[in-house]
Amino acid sequence: MYYRGSAAAVIVYDITKLESFQTLKKWVKELKEHGPEDIVVAIAGNKNDLGDIREVPMKEAKEFAESIAAIFIETSARNAVNVEELFQKISKQIPPLQNAEVESNDSFKLTRQPNPTTRRCC
Repeated sequence: MYYRGSAAAVIVYDITKLESFQTLKKWVKELKEHGPEDIVVAIAGNKNDLGDIREVPMKEAKEFAESIAAIFIETSARNAVNVEELFQKISKQIPPLQNAEVESNDSFKLTRQPNPTTRRCC
């Protein structure tokens, strides 16, 4: 249910916690089994500003990402490093919508409703 209709998924792990990288592998398996076939997957190693206490080698994470054809990048949410770049990479891999999808009849128009008249009881 989490993935239905998704064009992309970002799976994040903490580079300072090996356990989070192992959990990431479980999420990737779940996504591959239940997600859309053509979903763009990105693996983000967060907290690269804490490289001095790193538990997950970048090489290992990058090789895993390559093995599943995923985007790989290390980020720092704290310092806003590579966050925008991550989403730019994803946007370049998402296929454009077909005209039929853009012009579908699954749209609706928002309009303002008139204020209801107040009625008094009795």
